[in-house]
Amino acid sequence: ICGPISRKSVWYLLKAKMSLQGEYQRKLYRELLKNYNPLERPVANDSQPLTVSFSLSLRQIMDVDEKNQVLTTNVWLRMHWTDYYLQWNTSEYPGVKNVRFPAGQIWKPDILLYNRSSLGWKLKLEAA
Repeated sequence: ICGPISRKSVWYLLKAKMSLQGEYQRKLYRELLKNYNPLERPVANDSQPLTVSFSLSLRQIMDVDEKNQVLTTNVWLRMHWTDYYLQWNTSEYPGVKNVRFPAGQIWKPDILLYNRSSLGWKLKLEAA
């Protein structure tokens, strides 16, 4: 028998799917970080290079000091790489297509900006 579906039925279906995804996501986090070491370069073979893409997006010009030729900005740094150890079979974790980690839990490339006018700058890498 096919008929109209009530809003309440749709809400229950969506809730069930969301709660299952949460369960699979928690399981995936545990599995991925079980033997993970953020100090190890994430490659299958240590002789292989790891390609890191790097880009900078200007978000805001904070100040222009023409006399001292200093430009103060707010920028976003974006780095992208493939971490060999953070891969999973999506059929084992239905609905989980990506995960986010705090920056301290995973390997990160050691990249710094050197062209700065003083040592009074701030670099925050908070999410990965």
